[in-house]
Amino acid sequence: MNSIIRNSKLTFLITILLPVLIVLNACTNQTDVTEEKDKEIVSEASKEKATLVLKNGIIHTVDEAKPTAEAIASKDGEIIFIGSIKDVEKYVGDDTQVIDLKGKMVSPGFMDGHIHPPGLWISKLFAVDLSKLKSHKEYIQAVAKFRKNNPDAKIITGTGWLNGQYVQPDGTNPGPKKEDLDVVVSDIPVILNSIDGHSVWVNSKALEMAGITKDTKDSEVPKGGMIERNPDGSPRGVLREGATDLLAGVRSLFEISEEQYREAFLAIQEEMHSFGITGIMNMSGSEMSLKVMNQLEKEGKLTLRVATAITFDPGTQPDKAVKTIVDARQKYNSDWLKINTVKLFADGVTEGKTALFVDPYTKNAGMGHNHHGEANWEAKEFNHMVSALDKEDIQVHFHAIGDGAVKISLNSIEKAIKANGKRDSRHTITHISSIQDSDITRMAEMEVIASMQPFWFYKDQYYELEKSMIGEKRALAMYPTRKMWDTGVTIASSSDYSPTPDYRPLNAIETGVTRNSPYPKEQDSDLVRNSSQALTVEEMVHSFTKNVAYQIFRNDLGSLKVGNKADFVVLEKNITKIDPKDISETPVVYTIVDGKIVYKGK
Repeated sequence: MNSIIRNSKLTFLITILLPVLIVLNACTNQTDVTEEKDKEIVSEASKEKATLVLKNGIIHTVDEAKPTAEAIASKDGEIIFIGSIKDVEKYVGDDTQVIDLKGKMVSPGFMDGHIHPPGLWISKLFAVDLSKLKSHKEYIQAVAKFRKNNPDAKIITGTGWLNGQYVQPDGTNPGPKKEDLDVVVSDIPVILNSIDGHSVWVNSKALEMAGITKDTKDSEVPKGGMIERNPDGSPRGVLREGATDLLAGVRSLFEISEEQYREAFLAIQEEMHSFGITGIMNMSGSEMSLKVMNQLEKEGKLTLRVATAITFDPGTQPDKAVKTIVDARQKYNSDWLKINTVKLFADGVTEGKTALFVDPYTKNAGMGHNHHGEANWEAKEFNHMVSALDKEDIQVHFHAIGDGAVKISLNSIEKAIKANGKRDSRHTITHISSIQDSDITRMAEMEVIASMQPFWFYKDQYYELEKSMIGEKRALAMYPTRKMWDTGVTIASSSDYSPTPDYRPLNAIETGVTRNSPYPKEQDSDLVRNSSQALTVEEMVHSFTKNVAYQIFRNDLGSLKVGNKADFVVLEKNITKIDPKDISETPVVYTIVDGKIVYKGK
């Protein structure tokens, strides 16, 4: 009996356990094979020597799969390794440039999702730069000085005056007067753009040449535009929004050449690199800008990744807009220069009383008791344009300041989705000073990107004007980024330079975290706006890197991982660990684009 039992147990072991042992052995052998293959891969990789290695640093990859590392290597403009100090040595050859970071921080290169190059560099080099001046008197002196130094000029242009200088005792703000410019220049036209780009201050000669008089009717002004007037109906000297189109003929007297544009662009490109910027969404997509950047690319002198948008005004036929973009995206489609975006203005700006709000302005706007602002486009025309662009997979970038403008922009996207079906459109709404909670939810659900300007998140130069125009409660509640982020809205940060005179990403990151001024002389002042809406340092870095890359359809940018472009910035300190007030003063040590150092700090 016992022998039968023993035989039965033996049979059971052979029948049941033997196959298991065979499988386990096979798995062991497979593991050995896999390990051998891994060793072979590492061995092969070690033969690939890098052109640049950064090691002994704190590398924030903005890549969830590997958030941090100690070293990074690149070759032929691409990242070939992210990992430890020990393992990176395999990629170091005789010709490899090795930089010991000594604990410094590395981030993906900063990207600006809404900027207007060459920005103020046109004025700095070839016109009147008012951006650093603080008073009306200084503005007038600068115009007089420019005329003295350029006696043969046919026109004087410039940029940078602030609306805030001209608040009246009753709280209204009609802007500066033509007569003050007439005192220093009366025989040739003077056209000066406000820093926000939505208002123009002119002298009497410019108004005369444009045919703008007391008898010019408001119905003759393009939709959304405004002529500021004196009590007797005569033009005061300030034109806002579409009304500036009336100056087109006069503006033509100032024509910047391609060579001048090139000089200005190269100047701002150098400055951008000193701020750690490696890529941008160019909102000034003129024919000249594209031509100059394309030529610089051919010469190997374009060292920014540039996506470009072209603006179309009300009255443009959708088929014309579509053809323009389709032709351009076929012509400009490289690692350096791409175009597939249209910019549309849904409204104006709060300080100009032209932003569109759901609730009305206060009486200080001087526009009556039921002024909400006005949409720049007729609704039917606007919706038709957006749907036509969306159908051709063209991204739309909406300018929307007021919550009313955000709403009509989202409405147009909804109609496009209904007409064309859901697609990876990555439509973007920029500015979003005000937004209703229900529209935050809609943005997240429709995957609409928010291009925000953190420089505006504190009580900045426009805050007092905003408070006067729409009331303190609404002004304080602007830019609800915490609520937007937590709801699932993708926030891609930007500067809107030159309407915003500063465009240093580190300053913006600090402001996004503190909701206070990033400038040392103001940091201890009570300039905090809506502190509950602050983001973390990591989230702000994310918004200036990966999220902008996503916005411009560049999956190979914005994060540091093998296969991505070798675009990164080295900072003196780890900004995720220091006092947030010190972020703006953190030096940029290196800016690296395509694996090459394009900026080295002092």
